[in-house]
Amino acid sequence: MDKAVTLPEPSSPELEAPRRSLFREALALNLALAVLLAAAVVGAAFLTVEKAVEVSAKADVEAEIRILEQYREDHEVLGYAEAIDYRILPEEEGAPAIYVYLLARTDHSPVVGSLKQWPEGVSIKSEWARFDGREAGAAPGAILAKVIMVDERFPLIVGRRLVTYEALYRSFLPAFIVISLLMAGLAVFLTTRLARRFRARVNAMNDVFHAIRTGDVKARIPAAMLEPRDELALLGEETNNALEEITRLMKGLDAVSQTAAHELNKEVGRLRQLAVEAGEQDIAKGADALLGLLREILELVKVETTPDAEMRPMSLSAAAQSAIDLFEDAFEEKAVTLENEMAAHAPMVLGRAALVTNAAANLLDNALKHTPSGGRVVIGVRTEGNTHVLTVSDTGPGADSDDLSVLARRGADEGVASYGFGLRFVQAVAIRHGARVRIKNKEPGFSISISFPASRARE
Repeated sequence: MDKAVTLPEPSSPELEAPRRSLFREALALNLALAVLLAAAVVGAAFLTVEKAVEVSAKADVEAEIRILEQYREDHEVLGYAEAIDYRILPEEEGAPAIYVYLLARTDHSPVVGSLKQWPEGVSIKSEWARFDGREAGAAPGAILAKVIMVDERFPLIVGRRLVTYEALYRSFLPAFIVISLLMAGLAVFLTTRLARRFRARVNAMNDVFHAIRTGDVKARIPAAMLEPRDELALLGEETNNALEEITRLMKGLDAVSQTAAHELNKEVGRLRQLAVEAGEQDIAKGADALLGLLREILELVKVETTPDAEMRPMSLSAAAQSAIDLFEDAFEEKAVTLENEMAAHAPMVLGRAALVTNAAANLLDNALKHTPSGGRVVIGVRTEGNTHVLTVSDTGPGADSDDLSVLARRGADEGVASYGFGLRFVQAVAIRHGARVRIKNKEPGFSISISFPASRARE
């Protein structure tokens, strides 16, 4: 079963597109809110104007009825019929008269008025009614009318055309919708522009983290991205300050570790010389082993803590081939077959060729140590999605664990330069390159893979 022994790789805008874009969600939310706001404003304005038009029209109709009643009182001989006939105004330039009238009998047959027939759906018991002029044989258009009874025998309709209401539909409402859409478009444009600026700054930060993860620990967020004094700028400044502090601590740790290792190396060397002079071969042999361990510790510390190591695009296949060249003779001497399964296309990774070659050499050395004569070791390089994978597999007995931390502790149990120490070095190189180590215990057989993020350089 494969088991990752380093932290999962963070997403990088160069390698993997985000599954969800916060900026797109913000844009969609802003557009939805703008449309809803425009609809709410249009609806509120429409209802307000409609109510105002209705109130004004009712007041005008009531005033017209009072004029008819006053006219009838002043001219009793004429009555309502002549009053209505007198109030009917001719159409001006084809435009229908504002006020409409109809005096009818209880069977809805007309007596006099500008309406030719009683409008459909309007009862003589209705107080207020709204209908279209076409329903009463007049010019089309919305009409608000009041129905009253004259001498309890003749229903009378006095109405007013809702010209303002029609204008609301013809002019005001379309214009308001167009203006609202323009405002929504402007809001989307401004939000998109702001989102692009924020996306560029976030991507710049992600690029820095990706560069650091792949070995360029000198990478920092550009000063241009810190110019606007907002939350992202403060985050960028704090990120740069934290990276500077980490670099300082790494350099300090490197200095202390190397100083301690060099002092130990000097003292162990002196003890070895004394043992040789005294003829104590066992002590001298132990001192040699300690000196070898110190050299490996120095190399390991250098891999893990040196922040100034330059990372460049390199061929993973070439590094693996260099390790093969180092061990071909050793494999022949032990009668272990070494098979090369390199991909036809040489994948590029960002790293240090010497370190990657050393890591591959450690894997081959471990495989050779644990594979009996007549066995087989396979080293291969392949591409899986956005990663390039270096794998070394053997047909040895395998291990009783696929946990790298358990295997690494064997360095203390099995002596200097043991199987576990080599894996510890491989893990350090992987971390230095932003890679992941996977162990697969086949029982029998053992396989170790290092997955490197693909280089952004042209391959």
